[in-house]
Amino acid sequence: MKFVSPLSDTDLQALMEAYVHAEKPALRRRAHAIVLSHKRYSINQISDILAVTRETVSLWFDAWEADGLEGLRDKARPGRPALYDARDRERLQALVAEHPHQIKAVQARLQQETGKSSCTATVKRALKKSGV
Repeated sequence: MKFVSPLSDTDLQALMEAYVHAEKPALRRRAHAIVLSHKRYSINQISDILAVTRETVSLWFDAWEADGLEGLRDKARPGRPALYDARDRERLQALVAEHPHQIKAVQARLQQETGKSSCTATVKRALKKSGV
C-alpha cells in the first residue's frame, strides 16, 4: 500500500490550514487527501471519499512528496491575457452604475474611451471578475 511519508506537526498544521481555509477547492481536496493518507486511509478509500481515481490520488501523493504544499497547488495555465486591466474594470463598473440595464451602451462607451474592442460576453466576464 502507498501512503505519504509521516508528516511533521508543521506539515500537518499547514495541510489542515489549506484544507480548511484555502481559496481554491482543488487545493482543499488535495490537502484533505494527504491528511487522510497520514491517518492511514488507503488510496482506494481516499479515492472513494473524494470521488476521484486512484491514479489521481497517487499523483497528489507524488506531488506532495516532491514539492510539499506547493506541489498541491494548481499550476499556471497558458491563456490569452485579459483585455481589460484593473483601471478599465473600475471604469466599467462606473459606467454600469450610470446605465445599469444598457450593457451594449456601456460596451460602446468603454470601447470609445479605451480603444479596446470586445463583445458583450467579455464585458460581462470583466464585470463578474470585478464582483458586479
